[in-house]
Amino acid sequence: MFRKVLTLLLVGAVTSAGLVASGSGRGSAAETEAIDVLFVGNSLIGTKATTGEDTPDVLRRMARERGRTIRVTKAIRYGSNLQKSWNIGLSRRPLTSGRRFDYILLQEFSVLVATDPGRVRRTLLDTYAPALARSLKPGGRVILFKNWALVNPKPFLSRRANVAAIDANYERLAAEMPVPVEIAPVSDAFERVVATQGTHSLIVKDGKHPTSQAVYLDAALLYGMFFDRSPREVPSLYLPGRTARSLSDVAARTLGY
Repeated sequence: MFRKVLTLLLVGAVTSAGLVASGSGRGSAAETEAIDVLFVGNSLIGTKATTGEDTPDVLRRMARERGRTIRVTKAIRYGSNLQKSWNIGLSRRPLTSGRRFDYILLQEFSVLVATDPGRVRRTLLDTYAPALARSLKPGGRVILFKNWALVNPKPFLSRRANVAAIDANYERLAAEMPVPVEIAPVSDAFERVVATQGTHSLIVKDGKHPTSQAVYLDAALLYGMFFDRSPREVPSLYLPGRTARSLSDVAARTLGY
């Protein structure tokens, strides 16, 4: 029932909190067990909603209010790319500590996958892949967070061309990873909203960072992936009910529910 998401081989992750279940075929196990998730990224997942919660925190609260537990570990640094986060030890420490995770989510610098996939490939394969393989629990997976297109499409001629490069490059990178990988189709969910509302409801005036609605949308989509459940069941939290229902429906349709 779950996804139009690619179950490929890739990389991911950053901070600490907890989710339910590990491995594939979650079902009832996901209802009773806590899951461990590492989030590695920058301000695109670290930007806080109006409540002061970033994407991992909103996801954790969604899960808690549905009787599930996510243990979150964060390796988030604003303005950083994955290679820099490794070099300074931010992501290297949790990935070489002996800890193991059900999911490792990797979120690269905003435009890097679209504009310089070769550089990202070297980071994932040469720097991260060995540590990722050691840090996943049996049945665990890397989640590649597919960044959304910014308001300004440069160096691409249009938003459509930018999105096409994002789609193609994430798929190629995922296919080359020597660990179990899924792509979190965040960009796809954004484009569903952008098609009818433009970018203003999801991207703040700087043209890059997420609004509180976007943080909610991202968390709802990840909830659906981590628990194999429809995002339509997530609570509205800090959003008006109608807005939350619309965004959770977008997340659900993006995942194939």
